[in-house]
Amino acid sequence: MSRPTFTVPIHRLRRLAQWAVALVFAGGLLWAAAPTAPRSADTVIFPQPIEQSAARPADSPSTGYIVFVVLCLGGGAWLWFRAKGKGRSLKNHGSEISIDETRPLGNRQYLVLTSCRGRSFLIGVSQGRIDLVSEVPPSEPTP
Repeated sequence: MSRPTFTVPIHRLRRLAQWAVALVFAGGLLWAAAPTAPRSADTVIFPQPIEQSAARPADSPSTGYIVFVVLCLGGGAWLWFRAKGKGRSLKNHGSEISIDETRPLGNRQYLVLTSCRGRSFLIGVSQGRIDLVSEVPPSEPTP
């Protein structure tokens, strides 16, 4: 008897990674918003003058929070640009195949104009199917 294989689609793994990043970010926000020391309700806090020469220590929670936010934003931008680059790998990178134009038709259906070795093709793409609609003759230049 064979064991069933367990496969997870890549889009679900990406969604799980996005939720993990969001939870870490929310935890960082909660950590930064936590009070520094517990105080009773009867404690009166008076503002104190700040000396001009006194600077905030480098290891204060606000500095750590700023570093955390900058790292999260940088990591998110890196993931976003990396994901955006995956779908465009055939477009004008010295390849013989190029995607010239794409038009969405709705419900995950597209018309795609592609070129390969000097010939152009109109391709219909839908979920689970790719069909050649027609070969496009070269257009004549207009005067």
